[in-house]
Amino acid sequence: MEITPNNKRKTSFRLSDEARAEIDREFAFVPERHIDAPIISEGYYDIPEDITESADEPIIEKPKKHWLRKLAIAVMLLGILVIAVDIGILFFTGQLWFNEPRKRDYPIRGPVITDKEGEVLWKRFSQQNIQICFIRATKGVSFEDKRFEENKEGSGKTALPTGMLHVFDPFKDGKEQAEHFIDVCGGMGGRLRPVVDCDFGLMYSILPSDEEKVSDRLRAFVDRIDEEYGCTPIIKCDKDVYDDIAGKERFADCPIWYVSEFRKLPDNVRADLWGYSSRVKFSYYESKGFLEMVVLNGGEDDYYKLTIDSDTE
Repeated sequence: MEITPNNKRKTSFRLSDEARAEIDREFAFVPERHIDAPIISEGYYDIPEDITESADEPIIEKPKKHWLRKLAIAVMLLGILVIAVDIGILFFTGQLWFNEPRKRDYPIRGPVITDKEGEVLWKRFSQQNIQICFIRATKGVSFEDKRFEENKEGSGKTALPTGMLHVFDPFKDGKEQAEHFIDVCGGMGGRLRPVVDCDFGLMYSILPSDEEKVSDRLRAFVDRIDEEYGCTPIIKCDKDVYDDIAGKERFADCPIWYVSEFRKLPDNVRADLWGYSSRVKFSYYESKGFLEMVVLNGGEDDYYKLTIDSDTE
């Protein structure tokens, strides 16, 4: 039979057992496919560089460097600390305060003087940028400021308008306190109106007190002063005493000295004077300490309403 290209006998290729064993030995290890490894061809793929040969070996990440962030935070905290210390120093020295009324709005102002200030050189003291001054005279029914006579005499030799101040005791009889004040101060013609200091502070807030009784005692003090000097005294008080007693209709005939050191003077209070700070310094007094300050809430006409007639003894 003739063999032609079309009728060639088909033959099959078959590996010998030795060749198959050799191939099995060479390709016995086939690594598991990594989920992110790109497939090159069927049955083969790349192994990522971060995959180690041992599947049990843990992957160790290199710690990230945060030293720049930590440095920035440290610098920021240090800056805040420095600012806080500077504010504290300015506050302690009286150069920074919560309220500072502008002089063009409140041109008439002045301090309160007590025996704590020691000797006051009144001639020089009065020539500073102050227009009024109040001198503590008495407290309660028996206390007298140990430098009152000295301060009254010294201030009387200057052109600085001064007034005398009594620290009111809400638990003592009002008329007796007024008599004590009158005995110590005597005549005050040409001076500023007397001041009755009812800024009780924490004592009034913490200790139990009968507002009606305190109001009666204060009214008795006011009436006796009015009888003696022909004018009602200025009532010095904070928000609590103003809301409970001094701001009531019963004391509408008395000028009000409203103390507000941490806020501006409220618009809804009847204030003739505003006590805005207790940490102001001046010169020419022995202690060189802080003084309590007050400004007149008004103009020249309001100032004259706070003075006693020169003919009054």
